[in-house]
Amino acid sequence: MFIETYHDERSAPGPSSVEPAISYPELLGEELRLWQSYLPERVDLKDAPLQLKAGMPHLVTEQLQNAQNAPGLFDRIEIWSRSGDPMAVGIIGERVFSIARWGDAELTIGQVKRGLLVEQWTVRVIFALIVLIFLVGIWALVSQWGQFPDLIQTAFSQGDFW
Repeated sequence: MFIETYHDERSAPGPSSVEPAISYPELLGEELRLWQSYLPERVDLKDAPLQLKAGMPHLVTEQLQNAQNAPGLFDRIEIWSRSGDPMAVGIIGERVFSIARWGDAELTIGQVKRGLLVEQWTVRVIFALIVLIFLVGIWALVSQWGQFPDLIQTAFSQGDFW
């Protein structure tokens, strides 16, 4: 199982002395958008099902406890997931910070981006095929329209219709 934690003890303090130092990397721009798209299921850590919590590796559980115990650090902690590849993030207002990621695959941002493109194109191709099959069916129906009354009359007369 792949496990990656993002806590950095060497992080600089916040802009003011009142603000706590955030020792986790912030997700910004395209990276944030990609992770949000790739991991569409979101649950607050407090509301996470027992099965999800029980399946967390010990190192991830430790990281989450440290993030929760830091006074006033995050407004909330969420688990973003898709089957087999969850990620824990800390949220402060609109800002999102990576806490830990674990699961079936060690994915890079490039792999996530390619995977999302493949999913988008697969959906588009399937939709186009369905539309094409529908149009071919309509074309076949219209091109053979003159034969249908004879077929229906034959079916009625032979008793095959009922």
